[in-house]
Amino acid sequence: MNNTGNYRKIPFPDNRNLVIDVVTLGKLKHHTPILFEVDVTRGRDLIRKYKQQTGIPISFSGWMAKCIAMAVSEHPYLQALKWGKRTLILFEEVDILVTVQKQMENSEIPLPYIIRKANLKTVHEINDEIRSAQEQNVSTSDMVLGNNPWFSKIYQRLPKFFRLSFGRLVLNNPFQVKQNSGTIGLSSVGMIGNFNGWAIPEGPLPLQFGLGSISKKPWVVHDKIEIREILNIAFVFDHDIVDGAPVIRFTARLTELIQNGEYLDS
Repeated sequence: MNNTGNYRKIPFPDNRNLVIDVVTLGKLKHHTPILFEVDVTRGRDLIRKYKQQTGIPISFSGWMAKCIAMAVSEHPYLQALKWGKRTLILFEEVDILVTVQKQMENSEIPLPYIIRKANLKTVHEINDEIRSAQEQNVSTSDMVLGNNPWFSKIYQRLPKFFRLSFGRLVLNNPFQVKQNSGTIGLSSVGMIGNFNGWAIPEGPLPLQFGLGSISKKPWVVHDKIEIREILNIAFVFDHDIVDGAPVIRFTARLTELIQNGEYLDS
């Protein structure tokens, strides 16, 4: 007699295989996490004012992608990839893999999308690109927005051993990594719903960000305590490639760009 109660069977989504593979391959990296807080009050005010004046919303995640891209372009070792045993590849353009929420079959699923050359685009260009990706027609077999649907269907039906073997081959070639997944990952968990905390990302890319919650907190501004909007940010970096001191300088520069609301006036 079955005493487990009522239940129903549903198919396991094929596109979850990609998530499983990404997390598995991420374990091969010697990632170190950094958690910090940053004042986003000025940036959020500028975003709200722009919408009031024009009626056009600006993606907060898109603005964050721009700030990250510019900080990385000043500290290129953060997105460096190893090629063989003795060579590092330092890319000049910054390709960021963001997560776009898509509504499919009465449920919302996240799909990756690569913003190419984010350091060379304006916030408005990135914003338009993200909006366009959100409107793109997809099916449940899609793994990455803009990807070859034929490849997606084949990949999801491969045994796990072959999928991971293929993934390791890609990871050994920095040019394939950049082409297929960019060099930086950005997930905006805190933008989805009521959430208070950090989200530490996992995956095989050299630099990966998780945007957590935004909450109002007392903050010191010009030696005075004010109530500000504070964002929780977590990221992981590849400790095989870069040490702590450059990472701290990168974090300080990124914090400066965000707190000043850079790139939102253009």
